[in-house]
Parts: sequence; structure tokens; C-alpha cells
Amino acid sequence: MRFSLGIFMCLMLLLTGCGFHLRGAEPLAPPFHHLYLQSNDPYSELTRYLKQSLKLSQVDFASTATSSSLILNITEQQTQQLLGVGGTQQTRLYNLSLIVTYEITDPQGKILVPVEKITENRTVTIQASQVLGGSNEESNLYQQMRRAAVFDIMLRLASPKTTAAVNQQETNNENSLATARTTPSKNTSAHLSH
Repeated sequence: MRFSLGIFMCLMLLLTGCGFHLRGAEPLAPPFHHLYLQSNDPYSELTRYLKQSLKLSQVDFASTATSSSLILNITEQQTQQLLGVGGTQQTRLYNLSLIVTYEITDPQGKILVPVEKITENRTVTIQASQVLGGSNEESNLYQQMRRAAVFDIMLRLASPKTTAAVNQQETNNENSLATARTTPSKNTSAHLSH
């Protein structure tokens, strides 16, 4: 028992030493912490998975787009294409695709991160007696693709490029507010000069 515990501890030290980490919450820039998530299907699996991942990253969802600091717009499209039919006409090979696009805007509609596209593909073989849409394997593959797409979105949201874009917008907003507070209006200036 002690020997196996010692081996386990050594293995864990080696894995953490080489940079391996379990999947977890991705640290996101502060402007993401009050986010409005807009989706073409707000009740889809993709939206649900994305909300779960964002919550793990300390995101508090705004109830309206205008009350948020950022808006994350996502769309999802799934397609299937027949690739081939078996020689005995008993099996069919399909390519399943999931295309997810997203963009980040501020509440005024200014694009901070232009549309990015994530594509996931899987191949599935279906018996001729089955309907593709009723296949459990198809459902499982789409579920895997959605999870993979969410993981990819979270990595991209936490990337230095995206962080710089949203932080720059936050800095610009703060500077605009500070300038508006310190700059007297023309009426005030004219009144002071009299």
C-alpha cells in the first residue's frame, strides 16, 4: 500500500513538473465577469455547456445586454454528409460537422473580437436499417463535439489576444468616463469667465 502511494506521488510530481494540469476553470479578464451570453438557441446543449464553463471562470451573467460589460454572441450549426455506402448496401458512412461561431462586442455594438469559427467533425457508420437522426451514436458524437467546441472557446477567451482586446476596451471606457468628469462643459466655462 505504501509502495503504491509512493509511486502515485512520484507520478503526480512528474506530471505537474512537465506542465500537465487537469481541465478546470480558465482565468478570464475582469470585463468577462459581467457578461451577457446571446445565442441563436439559448436552450441548446452548447449554450448550457458554455454557461457551466463560464460560471467556473467566475462569470456573473447580466440579465440584459445593456447592463453587461461584454456581449458574447454564439451561433451553432450542425450538418451531416453521406460519404459512402457499404458494398452490400447494409452500412452508410456519414461525416457529422458542428460549426460554432462567436464574436465579442461591447453593449453599444462595437466589435471587440471579430467572428471566430470553430469546426468539429466526426465520422459515423450507421446500419441501413437505422435512421441517422435516431442514432445514439450520432447524439453522443454531437455531444462530444459541443464539449470540445466549448473547451476551445474557453481557451480562446482566455488567450492573451482576447484578453488584450477586452482590457483595452475597458481602459478606453474608464478613460472616457474620467475625461467626462474632469472636463467642464462649455456652459460652465463661459459662466466662469464672466
